[in-house]
Amino acid sequence: MQHVMFDGFQGLRSRLDDIRLTYEILEELPVSLGLQPVMPPFILPYYNGVVPEDCGISSFVFLAGGHFTLHTFSLREAVFADILSPTPFAEEEFEKSMQLFFPCKNTETRAIQRFSSNTNKEKIDKKGDFGPHLFLDFGVFDGPWDFEELFSLFDRLPASIGMTPIMRPYLIKSRLFDGQPVISVITMIAESHISLHLFPGEKKAFFDLFSCSFFDVDYVIPILLEHFKGVLVNNTLSSRGKNYKSQRTTLSGEITKSRKWLPGIPG
Repeated sequence: MQHVMFDGFQGLRSRLDDIRLTYEILEELPVSLGLQPVMPPFILPYYNGVVPEDCGISSFVFLAGGHFTLHTFSLREAVFADILSPTPFAEEEFEKSMQLFFPCKNTETRAIQRFSSNTNKEKIDKKGDFGPHLFLDFGVFDGPWDFEELFSLFDRLPASIGMTPIMRPYLIKSRLFDGQPVISVITMIAESHISLHLFPGEKKAFFDLFSCSFFDVDYVIPILLEHFKGVLVNNTLSSRGKNYKSQRTTLSGEITKSRKWLPGIPG
């Protein structure tokens, strides 16, 4: 299972607020990478949030056995994209396309080894980084499998772990190229997203929680394992946006820049 993450900082706010551009990327990029979308792009503008800096565009498209998620935070001048897929794809092409669509002064692309039979908690700097991304992979998943139960679980899960839901859960059944069935579910939160991909034939499952707000992992993981039953083979915590707060443009700086014309007025 290939999982590649792209983080961009100090981007153009006009691009980060462009809904049509976001739709175009979700529609065209997976196909150009040889991946199979199994739904149209889903775009969710979020501009009336409790935390103004969480505002931007949350979007995703389910792929056969995975997903392509794209989050822009225009006030933070940041963009985050993830492709999770059982079908191999060119990481370099993904990175190049993201840099083309969303020019950013600073970018980082990383691959996470899913289903690697380990527990790895990357050091997170709450004062400097953007936020955590939690990955849980189950070698033997015992449930839930039922659509109604999954919908109910993802409907209440964000609030139970201190996140802010901004949509109802989205569930879909699809198949891999070899015909293997997959059940995928996702819900968007103001902080980013929560997703799960189930493979009934192999009894495997891949869970993601990405958040721009820091959370207590020792509190959240036990709650998740109360709901997701099975043998956990991979528990990885990754920090997105290393040194983000030292890279971003401050709003005070933007205000100063926008008033540089004032001294040019004749006295």
